[in-house]
Amino acid sequence: MRKNMPNVTLKDIAKEAGVSVALVSFVMNNRLADDGKQKYRVAESTRQRILDVARRLGYRPVNRLLQRERKPRVAGVILPDPAQEYWGRFTAELERLALPQGCTLLFGYTQEDPVRFQRLVQLFLSQQVDAMVAVPPAPDGNEELEEARRAGVPCVVPVLEEDPLAVASECAGRLLRLLNEIKTLSI
Repeated sequence: MRKNMPNVTLKDIAKEAGVSVALVSFVMNNRLADDGKQKYRVAESTRQRILDVARRLGYRPVNRLLQRERKPRVAGVILPDPAQEYWGRFTAELERLALPQGCTLLFGYTQEDPVRFQRLVQLFLSQQVDAMVAVPPAPDGNEELEEARRAGVPCVVPVLEEDPLAVASECAGRLLRLLNEIKTLSI
């Protein structure tokens, strides 16, 4: 799935926008001089063209250091509130089941804020997680998860029940199956 999808590079953006790779790198990295001002002048129309091409091609910045050093199976987990007993128990059980299977979990909490949910989904995508477990704060939160799925990141949405341990167990099973499928497809 994800491993076979080509990543959009700065070179791809440069070719499509008709500019140099260096200029794309400059714009995408928002380089500033030591005094906090823009280091080199770039015409606003050129800058906007580069950003539009990047958005259209689905460019996602890659943390190269993380890409080289991270373990092969990483899942982003987005939950409402860790202070709620339900989610605390869910988190502990999910970790108990996933970590021994070689799955590293990255956690983010929304506090029921849709904007925060959207930012966490984007953050996890930029960190190139292999899968996500997410509880959208509102029914319309599935739009962000659809974007993740289109990017090749499978998503597990917990079906809430009274017992958080049962829900975590079911989510961990689905998550590990998805990660195993990804691992098999990428060999």
